[in-house]
Amino acid sequence: MSVMREAIAAAAVAPPQLSGWSGEQSFCFASDFIGFSGHFPGYPILPAVLQVLLAQLVAEAISGQSLQVVSLARAKFVRQLRPDEKIDVQLDCREQDEMLRCAVTLQVGDEKAASYSLTLKRGPM
Repeated sequence: MSVMREAIAAAAVAPPQLSGWSGEQSFCFASDFIGFSGHFPGYPILPAVLQVLLAQLVAEAISGQSLQVVSLARAKFVRQLRPDEKIDVQLDCREQDEMLRCAVTLQVGDEKAASYSLTLKRGPM
C-alpha cells in the first residue's frame, strides 16, 4: 500500500458503510497529514487529487477490488477542506460496460464541499 493510501486509511473516522453499490466513509485529517505538505504553507487545504483518491478508496471498498481511475467529469470543488474537519465521502455506483461509474459527494456537516462523476476500471493500483 502506498504511503498516501496508508495515511488516508489512518485518517478514517470509522470503517466504510456499504449497501449494495453505494457506500460512505468519513475522514478527518490532522494538520500534519502528509497530503497538506506544500498545499499551501501556512494555509493547508486538501488537494483535489486527494479528494478523488478518497472516492477511489471507498469505491474499492464497495467493489472489493483494486480500481484505476479512468475519468473524472462534472467536477465541482466548491469548498476548501481544511485540517481537523470531518469529511463525509458518499458514493452511489453502478456497473456499466465493465466499468464502475460513481456519483460522488464530499460534505463537511451540511455543507457540500465537492461533487463529481468518477469512472473506474478493475486493475492494479
